[in-house]
Amino acid sequence: MTADRVELSAQARADLDDLIEYLLERNPVAAVQVSAAIEEAFATLATPSPRVEGRPVTLKSGVTSRRWFVHPVVIFYQRAPSVVFIQAIHHHARDPITR
Repeated sequence: MTADRVELSAQARADLDDLIEYLLERNPVAAVQVSAAIEEAFATLATPSPRVEGRPVTLKSGVTSRRWFVHPVVIFYQRAPSVVFIQAIHHHARDPITR
């Protein structure tokens, strides 16, 4: 089985870029480790069998999503046929974006 395609929203791309930039300035080793962990999470979510799913949540925007934890962030995503759409990558120390 072919892995699903992973697509990042503009918000998720900005979240990821900001996180890695912040970490690079303070701890380059952590930046590499976190980046690798997030990429591994994307691959896990894209694997069709066995399919893993995070808990469903509702974002403050009203959009239904699922969440997957990768320290120090939460990945919010939705599924479509053959696609994992990453909506946001949210640092756990920030104000919640869920209801």
